[in-house]
Amino acid sequence: MYKILTAMLLLSLPFYINAQGADPTKPLSHVNATGIETLKKGLTLETIIYSSKNKSAVISGKLMKVGDYIGEHELIIVNASNVVLRSGDERLKLSMFSPIISK
Repeated sequence: MYKILTAMLLLSLPFYINAQGADPTKPLSHVNATGIETLKKGLTLETIIYSSKNKSAVISGKLMKVGDYIGEHELIIVNASNVVLRSGDERLKLSMFSPIISK
């Protein structure tokens, strides 16, 4: 009986997790203040490629290197965990991970 209950529980677990609607692969940048600003701008930092020879990032599905534009924003800095975009006098920092840990 115990084996049947355990099997039923394990088989129903994926349906419960999927019903939660949370994407476990989604970057946490939407949690912090920078992420909120990012969502307003419609820009999402998806990936950073950071090495001594190659510093680039994927922002909202577009592969970019320093000096490239996405809309009115120019990519000016690529670091290991964040990038900085400039539009006129405004600077926008997009981070891969949230510095805030919430429960």
